[in-house]
Amino acid sequence: MAIVKRVLKFLFGLLLLAVLAFGGLVAWLWITDYRPPPQEALQIHGGGASGAPAKMELLTWNIGYAGLGAEQDFFLDGGSHGWPSKAEVRRYLAGISGYVKQHPADAVMLQEVDRGSKRIHFVNELNDLTKALPGYAWVFAKNYDVAFVPLPPSSPMGRVVAGQMTLTRWRPTAAERHSLPGSYSFLVQLAQLDRMFILDRLPAPGGHEWVLINTHNSAFDAGQLREQQLGYIKQVMTREYAKGNYVVVGGDWNLILPGVDPDRAFPHSDPRPEFYLPFPKGWTPSGWTWAYDATTPSNRAVNRPWQPGVNYVTVIDGFLVSPNVKVEEVHTENLDFAYSDHQPVRVRLSVGE
Repeated sequence: MAIVKRVLKFLFGLLLLAVLAFGGLVAWLWITDYRPPPQEALQIHGGGASGAPAKMELLTWNIGYAGLGAEQDFFLDGGSHGWPSKAEVRRYLAGISGYVKQHPADAVMLQEVDRGSKRIHFVNELNDLTKALPGYAWVFAKNYDVAFVPLPPSSPMGRVVAGQMTLTRWRPTAAERHSLPGSYSFLVQLAQLDRMFILDRLPAPGGHEWVLINTHNSAFDAGQLREQQLGYIKQVMTREYAKGNYVVVGGDWNLILPGVDPDRAFPHSDPRPEFYLPFPKGWTPSGWTWAYDATTPSNRAVNRPWQPGVNYVTVIDGFLVSPNVKVEEVHTENLDFAYSDHQPVRVRLSVGE
């Protein structure tokens, strides 16, 4: 009986220590939690030319923090999640920055850019990306700043500092960070991204502005959170169009874009993951145009390393432009997901009537 009591006392002590440790971790994450304001001005770095272009070529690319190349999977997508080696991170980043350098655009909208995180061995990706486009103006805004991500338990992600970046050939007159509304439950939110978009203002003909919105919406909710975010994006973009501005919203929408068949657009044998949701019907305002390449997938599921014809693939990256902007051409570059779980999407636009 005495032995049983000692064992129970020992187990109770272990349980108490675990509860205290968990409570301490939660308290630490809450104290250090990144709490951005609803809207804030961003510092504009670099150079950038002056001018009011009538034509604009844009590139959007979720670079997967240079950690989700073809050989990788991701635990939230059902993978076993082996973190990339530093050599793999360097190789992915060299491929990404090399593509941007060799195929520049007037505006480059990037998502999942790490500024120094354990998951990529604390490489500051801004250094390589800004060197790829010397003379460009650029802005960066955080959407992920967590002292310690405790998942997956077997190999925690740890410290993460990441965000979005927009580089422009012309210097913006202003740039803003807009927080997207809604959040996950308290505990989940402490380790999740603070979703947002970057808004750049560039001069356009006739005294108006190009308003370029670089967005990265939520991914793993049941849909309600993404609907809230879409509501705010619509509010901002239609307000800017009402001023006579030329509005372009581009990025990783984390929704299957309108007109893309969710299950039969591209060959795949893996089932569609449940968090890949189609875009809400009827959301797109009248006269606004979607610009994406329906012939080439822009994203792959990362439940496994890349296997053509096996991984689920679809289109969730692209552009939405206001009625006064004409789409000249749009193309997704098929890099076979070598450097990221997304592929770069390029569009050529001109000022309409």
